[in-house]
Amino acid sequence: MKKSEKQMILILVVVAIIIIAVLVNVRNSRQETVTDNNTGMTGISTPENPSSSTNPTNDAEEFVEKLEDGTKLNVSEKLSQTKKVGDYELSNIQVTNKDGQSVLVADVKNTSSTKMNMKFAKVVFLDKEGNEISSTDAIIGDVEAGQTVQLIASVTTDFSNAYDFSIQLQ
Repeated sequence: MKKSEKQMILILVVVAIIIIAVLVNVRNSRQETVTDNNTGMTGISTPENPSSSTNPTNDAEEFVEKLEDGTKLNVSEKLSQTKKVGDYELSNIQVTNKDGQSVLVADVKNTSSTKMNMKFAKVVFLDKEGNEISSTDAIIGDVEAGQTVQLIASVTTDFSNAYDFSIQLQ
């Protein structure tokens, strides 16, 4: 094989790698990632209609406190109230946003007398009028009876100004 043929093959390989990297980056920027730290499982959720979603950062951020490092902390009392869904109780709920990444953290307690196997859930964030701001999928790992685990859902949509949220088991 001639030297010029080797250089051409090398150039084609480099160009192919660059194209693949760009395509993967574009695909990932249109999706939201949800991770359950308890199980280490990660899921991907694509926004249902990204062109029609409202951007709460354009509105007055009534339920947001900005911290020194630029993190937005949700201070809505309604959002942080303990919620019961089926045999789960969600408490110590916190929503933050930093560098375009919103994170929901909550303690999830199994209030039943039996082990609860992994469940998928849909989390819907609501404004003060009850309108949907954003939604994402979440995973609740296996939870023994009476045990509490932590749920962490992280997405690239800013829902830090949400008034409340609902969660539906799927």
